[in-house]
Amino acid sequence: MSAHNDDIDAEFQSLVASLGETGTEASSQPTRDPDDTPVDESLHLEGGRLSVALVLAPIAYPEALHSLLALSGVRESIVRLKPWTAVWLRVETTPTDEEELDALLTGQRPMPDVVDRVARAVSNLSKYGAVALMSWLVEGDGVEPGVSGRISAQRYVGGEPEEAIPAGLLLGAMPPATEDLLLGRTTPSDYSDSVSADGSRRGGGPLGWFRRKQS
Repeated sequence: MSAHNDDIDAEFQSLVASLGETGTEASSQPTRDPDDTPVDESLHLEGGRLSVALVLAPIAYPEALHSLLALSGVRESIVRLKPWTAVWLRVETTPTDEEELDALLTGQRPMPDVVDRVARAVSNLSKYGAVALMSWLVEGDGVEPGVSGRISAQRYVGGEPEEAIPAGLLLGAMPPATEDLLLGRTTPSDYSDSVSADGSRRGGGPLGWFRRKQS
């Protein structure tokens, strides 16, 4: 591994570790209440619901993450969230009554199977693992117009899920594009350095990653 890749790993480790900090050091970072409900009046959800997942990896180049995951049969869109990358997943979810009750009591929702599968695969690519972020958005009406919902986050290490992470704190430390993607304001195709599920890259043409490595 190059020194640059070691730096990416270290920054990712620092990001995850900081979520458990308290006191002055943690409060110096921009944060938001982990239980904040994301609302965006400009959103319109087809069918009244939207769920998007991002699986964050300590890998600098979208093409590299796409190629590594393809070896294990995972082919999904990849977007750059500097200095890391993330797998983007549009997820169809229909929570059962039992899941809704559990979410109400615990404040947490289990990651859907497709997100769990991808997060396990990504977490095997680095000793620092991966972080899965998942949004559940519902378009309200009546006394609660607009869009409301919840964002959850969970860490994965060595192919296994670990503790939940405060999603609000994590989003406060991430680029604005993270929230835009989770709330459906944007998709990977809106970003020039993204890679589609079939491996094509929006910017730089073929072999963009190789050329940057040589520069």
